[in-house]
Amino acid sequence: MPDGQQAESRAGQRRGPVAEELARRIAVGGPIPFTEFMEAALYAEEGGYYTSGRQTWGPEGDYITSVDVSPVFARTLARQVTECWELLGSPASFELVEAGAGRGWLSMGMLEYFKSSCPALYEALTVKLVEVGWPPPGRSHEKVSWHRSLDELKPADAAFIVTNELIDSFAVHRVRYSGGELRELYVGFDGESFFETEGQLSDAALARYFERAGVVPFEGMTTEVNLEAGRWMKKASALFSRGFAVTIDYGSAARELYSPERRGSLHCHFRHTLNDNPFANIGEQDITTHVDFTTLGLDSMACGLSVTGFTTQKNFLLGLGILEELKTPASLGVEGIEEVNHNRAIGALIAPGGMGDTFKVLVCHKGIEGPRLKGFSFKDMTRSLCLS
Repeated sequence: MPDGQQAESRAGQRRGPVAEELARRIAVGGPIPFTEFMEAALYAEEGGYYTSGRQTWGPEGDYITSVDVSPVFARTLARQVTECWELLGSPASFELVEAGAGRGWLSMGMLEYFKSSCPALYEALTVKLVEVGWPPPGRSHEKVSWHRSLDELKPADAAFIVTNELIDSFAVHRVRYSGGELRELYVGFDGESFFETEGQLSDAALARYFERAGVVPFEGMTTEVNLEAGRWMKKASALFSRGFAVTIDYGSAARELYSPERRGSLHCHFRHTLNDNPFANIGEQDITTHVDFTTLGLDSMACGLSVTGFTTQKNFLLGLGILEELKTPASLGVEGIEEVNHNRAIGALIAPGGMGDTFKVLVCHKGIEGPRLKGFSFKDMTRSLCLS
């Protein structure tokens, strides 16, 4: 967080079980990397944000996802899954893996589409939902199994792996470039409050990160680095011989994400409000950062995947024909309000300057030569990643 907000960040820090454990840990061993703090705040067994069982999505939670906005999102993505299955030769056995599945609404919506629009794919399909808060109540289906991590899954021949707002929630390192040197920001505790303090890099990969991404650090640059994303992608790529890995998340190419106009991307979601103070509401608020899609693309290529395409959510959904989902209102009066609301929700998914542009889509493939997907037929922005 900016230096001017350090004092403010010390005010109003709420102390739950995670905060108490972190304070104890720091008291024993000294300041910890921010990645350790964030991992505990989000995923600690007792009191972690995602493991507490509390409602995090939707109107009763802290934020809204594309799946909450409209079921059309799932149906439109299902069109892309169908095309990918057909490009692979319509295998008789096909796995759909959704990591960070939450309530499972995305995959459940796609299953409904397959059952009515592509019965052959529905018959071939098995669905693996991965969610650290597994299993959510009331989520059962004959095609579906729930898992806590990718480590529980066995490799498949053909698969489609998708994440929607998962990578942004991985624990990150916070770093600052000052005096020609990259330093790491650690989390300390003074007996009353958590605070940031500088130290040496805790992971050697941090020293090489920006050069690999094609970014020149600038004086005073303070930002976040997500090393876990590449490790996750390596696990995901090992789960199939032929298929696709799709990442939908907010973020951008490295040169834009780490430009001098930005001061990091860390944000916290709490009851549909945004703040940039990770030391408030520990265990009760989401902590996220924007995805560096350049490095994610490079990491994907390093573990045997090829980049199929990259674009905005708006472009991706338009390429898949989302406008075909628009409905003509029954009338201009109250009788047509359902259709109007339906169309407004579609508009929100593809709104320029909103979800349509903020969210990006990266697709990678393996075991198939140069597939051309409809999702990139409207506009492919892969060149903006500067992967070569």
